[in-house]
Amino acid sequence: MKKRVAAMLLMTSILLSGCGSAVPEEFMEEEQEKDEEVILDPASIRPEDDFNGYVNAEYLMGLDLDEHKGSYGSFQAVQDLVDDQVDGIIEEIVNGDRNMYAPGSNEQLIYDAYYQVLEASCGGEFMNDEDITDMLSTIAKIQSIQNIEEFLELSGELYEEWNVNPIFGLSVGSDMHNSSVGSIWLEPFSDPSGSNPRNVSVGGNMGQVVAMYYRKALIDGGMDGDEAKERSVNTARMIIDIAQATDLDLLERMEKDWDVAMQTAQYKTAEEIDAICPNVGMAGLLQTLGLPADAADGVYLWDAGQLAKIDSLLTEEHLKEWQDIALMCYRSSISSLLTEEYGGQPVLYSNNKYALDAVKLILGKELGEEYAERYYDEQTVEAVCEIAEEITEEYKVMIEDCNWLSAEGKSAIRAKLDNMMYFIGADDPHTVDPKDAELIGHSAYDTQHRINKRDYRERMDILKNGIERNGFQSMAPMAVNACYSPDMNSINITLAIMNAPFYSPEQTDAENLGGIGAVIGHEISHAFDDQGMKYDSNGNYEPDWMPEKDREAFDEMASHIEEYYSRQKILEIHPVDGELTLGENLADISGVDCILRLTKTNEERKELLENYARVWACVSQKDGALAQLYSDVHSPAITRVNAVVALFDPFYEIYDVKEGDAMYVAPEERVTRW
Repeated sequence: MKKRVAAMLLMTSILLSGCGSAVPEEFMEEEQEKDEEVILDPASIRPEDDFNGYVNAEYLMGLDLDEHKGSYGSFQAVQDLVDDQVDGIIEEIVNGDRNMYAPGSNEQLIYDAYYQVLEASCGGEFMNDEDITDMLSTIAKIQSIQNIEEFLELSGELYEEWNVNPIFGLSVGSDMHNSSVGSIWLEPFSDPSGSNPRNVSVGGNMGQVVAMYYRKALIDGGMDGDEAKERSVNTARMIIDIAQATDLDLLERMEKDWDVAMQTAQYKTAEEIDAICPNVGMAGLLQTLGLPADAADGVYLWDAGQLAKIDSLLTEEHLKEWQDIALMCYRSSISSLLTEEYGGQPVLYSNNKYALDAVKLILGKELGEEYAERYYDEQTVEAVCEIAEEITEEYKVMIEDCNWLSAEGKSAIRAKLDNMMYFIGADDPHTVDPKDAELIGHSAYDTQHRINKRDYRERMDILKNGIERNGFQSMAPMAVNACYSPDMNSINITLAIMNAPFYSPEQTDAENLGGIGAVIGHEISHAFDDQGMKYDSNGNYEPDWMPEKDREAFDEMASHIEEYYSRQKILEIHPVDGELTLGENLADISGVDCILRLTKTNEERKELLENYARVWACVSQKDGALAQLYSDVHSPAITRVNAVVALFDPFYEIYDVKEGDAMYVAPEERVTRW
């Protein structure tokens, strides 16, 4: 059964990055009749017909999807390796001598946090009597609020102490037009009960479900059952009102592609916010951040209509509903710490694993430094840096050879490329501060409280002092990934991704080009894709930094690539969304184009192409593959292999691909990036 599933799903391979979006019913209905018993012999697959299968079928068919929870491949295999290494680091530290760890050091924090959580999960308590008293005091404070002014003040306290806000989604990041400056980003309201605004907006049964969640939270907080029932219904009605005033298409864009959604936010001055929110105004918004009225001159805003609706509801008439939402926010932030008496759930799996996971969650930065200390290999990092330099230089040649860019456009792109910064490996460790020992409190609840307040101080520091151009902060060193940050014009290649098949000193230079080289070339391209082209060389959102004629030429080039990918299908009938996946497709083509130029012989190119395919080896169950096809900005992994290699002449020469072969693409249909 395992091989049947793996073989049948070979054509639905996907990228590691997951998505929880639902699949349209018509997708699944079309497939129900196609689920037939198929046994595939990997040796029968020809590279001329399915290059991905030719390289990866034997590996993929040996996987047990039940064991791997429905999806697995090269990315996840390397991530599993790194996760085991991180677990080993924690176990090494917690089995050491605590007296040898300096106060405030990573080791001391990891040691204390681990045993604190382990003891609590083994029959102890995540909250002691002092914490329960604090929790009940916070609940009482929420329930005793007398007016909206007090409620705004309380919202600021919850944001500072528990990283939740009952009114808005709040974040602090770089200013779109001056990336060195910190700004406040006002995200749409999100119901802390977890309801989906699109479903809630129609009311009906979904409104009853929301009311049920609030009723339970109120009762767990000590409220009488009858009162909780009445209040929960009113709260659900207000949440429905907010959902009906929400830009639901915006939320969908934010779920699908955050980078694209960011560009739709608009900067609103304090005066403009006052006009949208005549009730609480800019001062009230800042109060929910725990900030004084003069702390910012404006905010970035996505959904003005929803904000206006919320402002109209921030009145004494709806005070009880806001109190209930605040209570739900607070409870959600401490849900994993609650005792059973107050609605908490017992630990249902290995106490050691629970403690390991908790340490990784709350001390990610500290663990990242410990991972780098043990696994940072200077020769490997230097080798990857050299590959990045080679690829950057070849990009300059590609840009110069580009037939759709003007001389002015080429000059602008080269300037952006010259100003691009690489952050490869891991950052230097921070200076140990003995005061950090105080981050570990007298209980897991107290520790979480202290870490929340530290994180709040760091966010406020960004507002006050601006943002350092440090790409290492974009991604943890133990994440098997890489990214381009448009607001910094920088690329982060993590330490963890420097493992085979991405990179290994035991692989040939060509194989490493097909692995980490393709990754680097891919990320560079993001600086010049449909979204990256809107940011200048300093990371500022300035769509006009490129000459208009070059932007038009780019759009023309991109339209051909969009059409090419829209003709690709999985499971024979389901097309790739060429528009949704455009940026990633541009990056895949550009990356492979660049690295192929760095090879000299067909033998090198063969090694490169086959390791490129190996990197994207991945298989998933059908429903997961279709969900990704519907909502992921990346094309399915099989498309990232077959549709890309089929664009380049060396593939045809090496594997003798001819017209009539499944992989064959007519020369006039082989789209180009540059």
